[in-house]
Amino acid sequence: MPKKVMWGLIACGTFLLLIIGLGLATQLKSDRSSHVITQQKRPLIMIAGSNSTPNNFDDIIKALNAQHRHPVINVTVTANQTIQFKENRVENTHLNDALIVIYFKNSADTNANIVTQTNGLAKAMAYLKKRVHLKTANALGYSNGGLIWSRYVAGLATTKPVPIHDLMLIGTPFLGTDERQPDHDLYDPLLKRKDHFKSLHAVVNVAGDTSKGDDNVVPLSSVTAGGKLFMNTAGRYTQMTVNVKNISHGNLLQERYVARLVRQNLVNQ
Repeated sequence: MPKKVMWGLIACGTFLLLIIGLGLATQLKSDRSSHVITQQKRPLIMIAGSNSTPNNFDDIIKALNAQHRHPVINVTVTANQTIQFKENRVENTHLNDALIVIYFKNSADTNANIVTQTNGLAKAMAYLKKRVHLKTANALGYSNGGLIWSRYVAGLATTKPVPIHDLMLIGTPFLGTDERQPDHDLYDPLLKRKDHFKSLHAVVNVAGDTSKGDDNVVPLSSVTAGGKLFMNTAGRYTQMTVNVKNISHGNLLQERYVARLVRQNLVNQ
C-alpha cells in the first residue's frame, strides 16, 4: 500500500475517533445536566384531610414513580401523638428524592382535631429532623391537610417550623364547607399571622368545581379565601380551578391533571 494512502487512512481514522470522542463527551455532559434538572431539590411531604387513610396518595406516588422511582417514607401519628416510621429505600437516591406521607390515625373532621393534628405534624417534623436529617421540604396538603400545613407554617404549633419552600393546597376549606355560614375559627388566626407566609417561595391553591361553585363538598369561596393569606405575602401565589366532568372532593387526588401539577410545582422545583 502506498505510504500516502496509508497515512491518509490513519488521518481519517484519527479524525473519526476524535469526532466520536467529542460526541460521547457532549452526550455525557447532556445526561449530567438532564439529571441535575430533573433531580428533586428537596423532599415532598404530603398530608391528607378528614377520614384519611394511609393510601390516599397512592395514585400520585404511582404517577410520580412512572418517570423516576422515589424512595417513600410513611410517618404515622397515632391517636396519642406518638410517631411510627416506615421507609422504602431506592438504591442511589437521596433524601431529596423522597416522597413522605404523614398519616394521622385520628383524622376526625372537627376544628379541635385539626389543632391537635397540627401539633402532631410539628412532632412528626421534629422526628424527621432527627431521624433523616430533614432540613427543608416542599409540601402538599389535601382538604384539611392544607389547613394543617398552613397552621404549621404560620407557627401555630411550633416557633421553629422546618422551612417549607413550595406549598400546594388542594380543595382546602379555609372557611369551612357552608358558604352561607363561613367558619372563621381556624381562618382568623392564620390571617393574624400571615406575615409568616413570607417564608414561602411559592403557593399553588387548587380548587375543584362541578360548575356549581363547589366540588360537592367545599365551596369555591372557601378555597379561594386562601388568597388573602398568601397573595402578596408568599413569593408567588397561583390560584386555579380544576373543572372536570363528575369531579368531586373525594376524587381530586385521583385526577391526572393534579398529578401533573404536583410534578411541575413540587417535584421539579
